[in-house]
Parts: sequence; C-alpha cells; structure tokens
Amino acid sequence: MNNMIMETYVNNGSMSMSLGKTLRAYLIEAKYAFISILRIPVLPITMMALPVFMYMLLAVTVVSRLAAENPNVAVSFFSGFLIFAVIGPGLFGFGVGLAIERQGGILNLKRAQPMPPASILIAKMITAMACTGFTILLLIPTAMKFGHLHLASGQIVNVVLVSIFGVLPFCSIGFLIGTMVSGTGAIGIVNLIFLPMLYLSGMFFPLPEILQPWARVWPTFYMNQIVWSAVGIESQIDVKICILILLGITVLCTGLAARRFARVG
Repeated sequence: MNNMIMETYVNNGSMSMSLGKTLRAYLIEAKYAFISILRIPVLPITMMALPVFMYMLLAVTVVSRLAAENPNVAVSFFSGFLIFAVIGPGLFGFGVGLAIERQGGILNLKRAQPMPPASILIAKMITAMACTGFTILLLIPTAMKFGHLHLASGQIVNVVLVSIFGVLPFCSIGFLIGTMVSGTGAIGIVNLIFLPMLYLSGMFFPLPEILQPWARVWPTFYMNQIVWSAVGIESQIDVKICILILLGITVLCTGLAARRFARVG
C-alpha cells in the first residue's frame, strides 16, 4: 500500500512539474552524477587521463617516424585512441557507476523521490558525453602536436561530434552491464569486454587473417569506420550501415537494460 501511494506521488509530482523545474532537476542530477565519478579516482583516470597519456607516450616513442611519413598511419593511430577515449565513459562511467549505485541502494532511494523517472539515466548519459568531449578536446591538440596529425577545422568539428554522440552505444552496453552485475564485480566484467573490444577490432594493428572476419562483431569496428570517414579516409563499410548497426546496438541494449531495471531495480 505504501509503495502504491509513493508511486502515485512520484508520478503526480513528475507530471505537475513545470518545464523549467524539470530541466533543473535533470541538470542537478547530471551535476551530482559527474561529482560521483570524481569521487572514484580510478574512473576519471581510466576515462579521461589514460587515453591522452598513452597516446602521447606511444606517439613519441613508437609511431612518430611512420606517422610523419604516412598520413594514414597518423590518422589510424589517432582513431584508435579516440575510440579508446569514447568507450571509457560509457562502460566505466555509466556501467560501473550504475552497478555501484544499485548495490548501495542509492537507486532505490532516488526512485522513491519526486523527480523525473528518467533523470538518473539521462544524467549519466550527459556525464558520459561531457567526459568524452573533454577528453577529445585534449586528445586532438596532443595528436596534432606529437602525432603528426593534420586536421582542417571542419574535420575537427566532425571528429568532436562523432565522438560525443558515439559514446551512446557504449552507454547502452554499460547500462545493460550495470543492471546485471554487482558493484564489486562490475569493473572486472567491464574489463573483460573493454579489452577485447579494443584489440580484436583491428584498430591498433592488423589482425591475423583468421581473426579479421570477427573484427566486425565489435561495435568499436563500426565506430572506427565512422571516424575514418569524418577525417576524410575511405571506410571499408558504408558509413550509413555503420550508423544503423550502432543505433541497433543502442536500442537493443537499452531496451533489455530498461526492462531488467524496471523489474529488478
């Protein structure tokens, strides 16, 4: 009975909120979602600092000469680390953060409050997009300074937009993981998906012939094709197909996660 009263109160409160109050509720939730990420040091380091530092290290020590001689090498190397930066906020920030909040009972507390029902998820999505944008704005000048990358202003805009919206499929995967595992096991499960997704999609080095067909299993492969197109390199697959595949992954994972979230919490 108390649950029914609370649900009615929450629904009526959400419906009666003005547009301004609703937007304010979303912004406040996004603010505290970002703060909660900063309270777990491993997450901002993994999501934002690590891609930039690793790119700078490898660009100077490993591929500097090859990138200077071949612009495609510079773009391919940059694209791999760009996607590295895109994956982190979705899988670690969204998935691990959601699992930790579920395990601690924080989500149950938030759902019992008179706030927009989707504010928790939208706040995490906005936070993931903001973290991605911040990292990309650091990575691009680093690549142009140390990685012999040459991008026109229009290409930079394309790369930033692709990156910010490209985080959404990985948010949906993180959402699904966060609704299925505990907070203590989430980092391990995410790494089991994160590392193969990076290295078995052919972003950083050519795969053996036996593994090449399996590269298309990973969403990072299609994201890589979109980034190539954004910087003016011909993609292996039509970009429209890549976008549709990533959109399908987003809808499927979000739908499964939302169904489980509504049933289990």
